Amino acid sequence: MDVTCLAAGLLQRLISTVYPPRCVLCASPGMADRDLCAGCYHELCWIGAACTQCAIPLADSGGAHIRCGQCLQKPPSFDRSLSLFSYRGNAVRLIQQLKFNQKLAYARLLGSLLADQVRSRGIELPDCLLPVPLYSKRLRQRGFNQSIELARPVAKSFGIPVDLHSVIRVRDTRAQSGLDQKQRRKNMRGAFQRVRPVKHKHVTIIDDVVTTTSTVNELARVLKRAGVERVDIWSIARAG
Repeated sequence: MDVTCLAAGLLQRLISTVYPPRCVLCASPGMADRDLCAGCYHELCWIGAACTQCAIPLADSGGAHIRCGQCLQKPPSFDRSLSLFSYRGNAVRLIQQLKFNQKLAYARLLGSLLADQVRSRGIELPDCLLPVPLYSKRLRQRGFNQSIELARPVAKSFGIPVDLHSVIRVRDTRAQSGLDQKQRRKNMRGAFQRVRPVKHKHVTIIDDVVTTTSTVNELARVLKRAGVERVDIWSIARAG
C-alpha cells in the first residue's frame, strides 16, 4: 500500500474521530464522513428521470436514454448532462450558502455527492474537467469561483485534471436571472474565448446551477470550435 495514501487515510479517520461530521442543514450527525445526515440527504429533490442531453427532469424517461423535445428540435452544442437536484428546497440553500456566503465546505460536500452519482451511474469519465469561468471583476468581488471549488473534489475522486486556463470569460454579462431564454442566449453570445489550445477530446463542464443552458451551451460551442469532440455538463442543480 502506498505510504502517502495510508497516512492520508489515517489522518482522515483521526479528524473524523475528533471532529465528527455534522449535517450543515440540521446539525444532526453526518453520514459516511460527510456533513449531511441521512434524513436531509433523502429529502433533497434528487432528479430521477431526465433528458440525457440537457438533464431537464421528465415525468417518465420511457427508457434509459431519451432526449426532451427541446433537445430534439434544437440540439445544443453539448452532448450529455448530469444534474443532481431540481433547484428548489434545500438544494437552493446549499448552493446559495456556497455562492454568496463563502461556505466552501459546502463545495466539498456537493462535489463529493456529484462524484458519487457519476460513479454509481457508470458515467464515462472525461479527459478533463472545465469549471465555468467567472469574469475577472466578478471573481475579484466574490473571491473564488464556485464552479472551481465544486470541481476539485470530483477531480480528486477520479484523478481527472482540471483545466483553468484554456478558456476565459471576456465579457461581464448581465445577471441571467430575470431574462427569458432568448435574452439569455443573446446575453451569453461571445462571453467566452479560447486562449490556449484545448488538447483533450472529451471535456466535462462543471457548473453549480443550469437554468436555460445558455451559459454552458455557449461554453460548449467554444470548445467544439476548438476541436473538442464531446462535451458533457455536470451540475449540482437544474432549474427551469
